[in-house]
Amino acid sequence: MNVRKIVAAGAVLATVGAATAPAASLAAGAPTKTLTYAVSVKKGKLVNGQTSVRARVVVTSPQNDVQDWWSRAAVGAVVRKGVNGGYEQPYASQGYRCVPVVTGNTARFTCKLQGADVPTAVKLTFTAPFTPPTA
Repeated sequence: MNVRKIVAAGAVLATVGAATAPAASLAAGAPTKTLTYAVSVKKGKLVNGQTSVRARVVVTSPQNDVQDWWSRAAVGAVVRKGVNGGYEQPYASQGYRCVPVVTGNTARFTCKLQGADVPTAVKLTFTAPFTPPTA
């Protein structure tokens, strides 16, 4: 093999390696951002007169052009739909799919953003200690 072919082959491998390196680095150590919001809900839905729920948002590979996906308004709408609606079953809101795990009168929700075509992933969790139904 002559020197030109060796140099050309090395250049092709370097180009391919450079193209795959960002994808590998995103998968291995993607940056994350964690936010906590206090979301107000309807009075009488939660135990002991509570009127707010703490929502925790974990964003992986956050991109500024889609930051409204995890904004206070978007997260608040998702949480309010679940709590104010008294959901103890899966529901969808604002592009999130939420699934509760119910223990007694407490529902622990895990919501994930669905259908995004960017590497950003958003996971939202919150707990709703519902007021027990009256007989």
